[in-house]
Amino acid sequence: MKWLKQKSNIAIGILFLITFVVVLRNPIGVFPDSQGYLEMHIIRTPGYPLFLNVFHTIFGDNYQLPTVIFQVLFGCFGIFYFINKLRSLQLLNTFFSVCFTLVLLMPFVSGLKIVNNILSEAISYSLYLIIIAKFIAFFITKNKKELYYSLPILGILLITRYQFVYLIPLALLLIFWVSFKKKQFKQYGILVLLFLSLPLMTSLADKTYHKIIHGHFTSTPWTGMSIITPVLFVADAEDEAVLETTQEKEFFKKTHHNLVEANMHISKLNLNPNETPTLYYINNYANLQMGPIFKNADEMMDDSQSRIEQFIALDEFTKKVSKPLIADNFTKWRRIYTGNMIFGFGGMKLALLYIFIAICSFIALLKRNHNTYKVLLLISLALIANIMIVSIGMHAVIRFTFYNDWVLFLTIFILLNSLNKKLYES
Repeated sequence: MKWLKQKSNIAIGILFLITFVVVLRNPIGVFPDSQGYLEMHIIRTPGYPLFLNVFHTIFGDNYQLPTVIFQVLFGCFGIFYFINKLRSLQLLNTFFSVCFTLVLLMPFVSGLKIVNNILSEAISYSLYLIIIAKFIAFFITKNKKELYYSLPILGILLITRYQFVYLIPLALLLIFWVSFKKKQFKQYGILVLLFLSLPLMTSLADKTYHKIIHGHFTSTPWTGMSIITPVLFVADAEDEAVLETTQEKEFFKKTHHNLVEANMHISKLNLNPNETPTLYYINNYANLQMGPIFKNADEMMDDSQSRIEQFIALDEFTKKVSKPLIADNFTKWRRIYTGNMIFGFGGMKLALLYIFIAICSFIALLKRNHNTYKVLLLISLALIANIMIVSIGMHAVIRFTFYNDWVLFLTIFILLNSLNKKLYES
């Protein structure tokens, strides 16, 4: 069996080498968001800007190629760590581990080509895979060290992309399950406290970063813009009445008028035959947010403030306006949210499939404490939770959902591997 593992390692190494060559041949992608990371803009969380700053400090204007090289090497490390953990837990044999490596490498060489881009997903993908590997290992082995070691990695991931905050309740769920099965709740008390305090610690790190770089002890200000975009897309003109101040009413009235006038409001859309309001919202999310919504909110800000202070004030303003509007338009907002979520799954059939996998795995796990059911439940819940949280404000496009595109493949490989073991044993 040892020689089989060696051969699979050689095959994986060849795949990594091919990936490395392909990545170096592909152009480096620099986008409008990239500039925000490079310039340490106030609306960017600290993880990736600090990462880029290291390379820019060392290599100057020639930072791009070394950054991409590191990103692909770190990406391969994250994938190998994940694969090796699955093999050590006997969840995948040598053949399926090579197949799964190929699946995990796809975002590097096709589609998004994440490691070629100066964007945060270039490093967050690998961090995510390492954390999921540790969660799986804890769920199966009950070794608390796996979760202890995952804490700092998760902290780094959260200050890089905060969408992964759902990993905290997922970790708490695993701890509850394991402690319940072992009837040893007190032994996991410190772990529970650490995971519960992680949002506070990452928030403190985020605010400290902005204090040092931007002079203000504040959380990264852009949440309000993400939350307000879908509700302004569906809100009625009469909803001005639920707002409190003259400034809020003026912003809403002007923005609603601009959206309707530009045929960007749900009541005035010029849809294609196969297009739904939700699909229009997803395809035009950036135009909605950075068009009338941002421009009008920005005009409400105090000209005597610095640009950084205006962004902070804008975030507080949009958060405040969002709350009564969502409450008053909850049904319409929920339809957009649900449609956005289904789009993130890849369609209703896939959404039902992943929910089916999660439910069946949970029921099977209640009946039999089998490792296969544990992994399928964990990875399906991770996928569902990611799409649910992304869909709240942002458009659930592949850039935010690709992190779990491998879940269905791993489900198939694990089931085939389990079947193969049974046939071999019989």
